[in-house]
Formats: sequence, structure tokens, C-alpha cells
Amino acid sequence: MAWVFAYGSLMGDAVLGRYSARPARLPGYHREFAHESRRRWGSPDKPCPIVGLAPGGECWGIAYAVPAEDEARIARSLARREAAEERRRQTQTVQTPDGDVPAWVWVSSPTRRAGDPATLETRLRAAHGIVGNGTEYVRTLVHALDLHGLRDPLVDGLWARLRS
Repeated sequence: MAWVFAYGSLMGDAVLGRYSARPARLPGYHREFAHESRRRWGSPDKPCPIVGLAPGGECWGIAYAVPAEDEARIARSLARREAAEERRRQTQTVQTPDGDVPAWVWVSSPTRRAGDPATLETRLRAAHGIVGNGTEYVRTLVHALDLHGLRDPLVDGLWARLRS
């Protein structure tokens, strides 16, 4: 069995949604708006800031248990979606209520900062891609975290700004 640690849009991914999931903590990394979506959530002229993992702190997310018979298929699917030039797959230990597990984690490298909250809000409001817009992207993060009783100050703060 393989474990996949989801901390961004993968938390609500339909492909992973069929597998057993539990809250998980990844020590040593935190969410940061370090990437841009130029297709799914944004466009080339108005990219949507999206989260990645940056060193330091901790990140709460979801650990999905992928059965051995599905590992290769899921690995291929996620490689196409997640393994962009600015991310690399690593195996990191994540902490779950049932104990520590080695999980596939996509870590940002190098990260770019999305700016102060006001600039980030402006960019999220302007972005619109084939899946949705920047506000909807943040809403999907909030919803996925809520489903598992998790909070993230960065995401919560942005959602409060975007809802007003």
C-alpha cells in the first residue's frame, strides 16, 4: 500500500476520494501560495496563486491509503498533475491518528511568494480558469479541510477576505 499526502486541491480530488482517508500532519513544511495555475484555476494573463509546500512549520492535510493494485495508476496520474517543474515528489513521514506512515508528498522547489494578503486577494479574485476561479479554489481548500476537522490560518484568513 502507498500513502498520498494531500494538502491542496488533491484533498478534494475525485480519484483519491474513493480511498480511505485520515487527517495527517507533515512536520517541517507549511502551506504557501508558491505556484500559479495558468489553466485549471487561472489563465496565462491572470494566473491563479495556488498552494505548495515550503520548508518550516507544519502542514495538516489528508493521508489517502492507496491499495497496492492501484499504486502504479495513481502514481502515473499524480505525476502528470503534480510533478510540474517547480514540484518534486518525495517520500516523507506523516503523522496520522493511527501512527506514522511514509507518504508521497509533492514539495515546492523553489518557491515564489505570492505577496501580502491584499495582493494575494486581488490576484485570486482576478483569476479564472477551466475548472473555476481563484475564490472557488480557496473555497475548495476550506471545504476539504473542514471535512476532516482541520484548520489552516493562511487559508482561513484568505477565505475571510474573499467572502466579504
